[in-house]
Amino acid sequence: MNDTDNPLSRVRAIVAEILALSPEEIDDTADLFNEYEADSLNLIEIVAQVEKQFRVVLPQKELPRARSIAALRDLLVGQAA
Repeated sequence: MNDTDNPLSRVRAIVAEILALSPEEIDDTADLFNEYEADSLNLIEIVAQVEKQFRVVLPQKELPRARSIAALRDLLVGQAA
């Protein structure tokens, strides 16, 4: 399996690009707001890219808990199930 086939790696790459970081700099469980100074506009952009790349619509009511890459991946996997 190619690393880009891994949902966690793909979400990490999206977050890294939007926050102008390298994927290796980001801890999957770190709070994006506290650790990497993301803001609500960054989250909107991240969610839009995740939805576009994975062709899903993430539920708006669940987005407040999407504060880490792992949490975003969990939301994504929940939509695919």
